[in-house]
Amino acid sequence: MEFGVGSSLAKVCDYCRTTIVRSDKGLENLGKVAELAKVPSLIAVGDTGTLAGYPFTVMGQLQLDYGKGVWEEYYLSYGGGQAWGWLAYDDGIWYASSLQPWFEPPPYGSLQLEQDVQLDGHGVFRVAESRSGSVVTAKGELPFPVKPGEVFYYTDLRGPSGTYATIDYGDNSDADEVDIFTGRIFYEHELAVDPGAPSHAVRAQTGAIKCQSCGGELQLVSGARAWRVGCSYCGAMNDLTGQGVVAQQQAYSKPQIPIGTHAVFGGVEYIVIAYLVRSEKEDGERYSWEEYLLWSEKIGYRWLEKDEGNWTWSMSISVADLDLSGMPKVVGFNGKKFKKTEKSKARVDYVLGEVYWECTVGEKEHSTDFEARGGEKLSREATEGEVQWSYATPVAWPVIQQGLRSP
Repeated sequence: MEFGVGSSLAKVCDYCRTTIVRSDKGLENLGKVAELAKVPSLIAVGDTGTLAGYPFTVMGQLQLDYGKGVWEEYYLSYGGGQAWGWLAYDDGIWYASSLQPWFEPPPYGSLQLEQDVQLDGHGVFRVAESRSGSVVTAKGELPFPVKPGEVFYYTDLRGPSGTYATIDYGDNSDADEVDIFTGRIFYEHELAVDPGAPSHAVRAQTGAIKCQSCGGELQLVSGARAWRVGCSYCGAMNDLTGQGVVAQQQAYSKPQIPIGTHAVFGGVEYIVIAYLVRSEKEDGERYSWEEYLLWSEKIGYRWLEKDEGNWTWSMSISVADLDLSGMPKVVGFNGKKFKKTEKSKARVDYVLGEVYWECTVGEKEHSTDFEARGGEKLSREATEGEVQWSYATPVAWPVIQQGLRSP
């Protein structure tokens, strides 16, 4: 067993899954770890490529769980071992970070969502997520020993101009063991994987799968990004991570914009990959609206929403780009003031096509809406330990029609 870079302290054997740790006392056997769970993945251990033009090699892979799903982080060696860092993927965006000199961290749990935090030497960041997770398993080399089942605590922060940071509290037992990682987001067009990479990690690969309920052919447009696919033939919700059919849906009318339709908006090419129907109960009555998920390899995901004949164009935004001094009644964004209008609890009623999360029919999402003059909207979605914001602008159907291309 050989280590590829000097920053690696542990390695999982490719053949028997045994973890070996090296130290000044020699090598230590920590036992075996489980096989990696099947999750969508665009890169793999052993891949080489460039990130914003800087060469990297994927040395290792961690699978982690926060209680409601698995996510992955990749351990990278940059410039032939000159530096190392972490790379993670979420909602069409890559997050790259590297270890920074130690600083006096605020205690875990003392930071609230959307609170501003001064990080020495790095500026002011804002808390976007703070929760615990556990190690599931690993592959390849890592800069620390792997302990499956070990619980760790972390706080993610967002900064200006696409920067972000993570405070890693470890098991939260020793303040001297806290690490901070800083970095920035990268869009997918900035990532280039060597064509010789493993076939399952080829970017933007298009393929077909069989519905696990009716056997119908389902075309995957976004490649190794989809978690679940709603079958257009029988309505079955297929889980692509090995869980089979997770729901059997009642058929809805066909979407106004067919799945697979290409579109050009703002000079960016998209493809419609999913159609969702959501609903909300108000004054004892339930009303519904439609949402279309669009994907672009250049910038990730966007949404078109149709509600009572009115259309909006929506995108995720960073919590760091908001003026929250007027919360909870007023929020500032792009020089405009958005006033609080309502709270809502949307339910997913139907899913057709491929989605990038473990979507479940019947799942509910709580949000608070803010509106500015002209119909622009901000939506705040808060779950336990995490907050996300989105920005929507009204768009006329003729404008949408002009950008659509037949599937």
